[in-house]
Amino acid sequence: MTIPESILAQEIVGLKAEIRYNVGKKKIVYGRIVFETKNMITIKTKSGVKKIAKGVSTRIKLYNPSGACFISGAALIGRPEDRVSRILS
Repeated sequence: MTIPESILAQEIVGLKAEIRYNVGKKKIVYGRIVFETKNMITIKTKSGVKKIAKGVSTRIKLYNPSGACFISGAALIGRPEDRVSRILS
């Protein structure tokens, strides 16, 4: 179970998300996160699969069973497995 207080230390693949980003003009993408790499989030939307750079994501709203939480895209930069050690240090 994912809890908002420790979302950065947990797996975000499979969660529903609303990603706001700005490349020229503001855009909002809503869907389910299907893949995550060091610098990209792949999200499946109704119109297809989109790849969004973590650095341009100004705000990400993650939906989980216990509620929703907001995080900055910059907080997710780096390999998913390294986020835990970065948070604990």
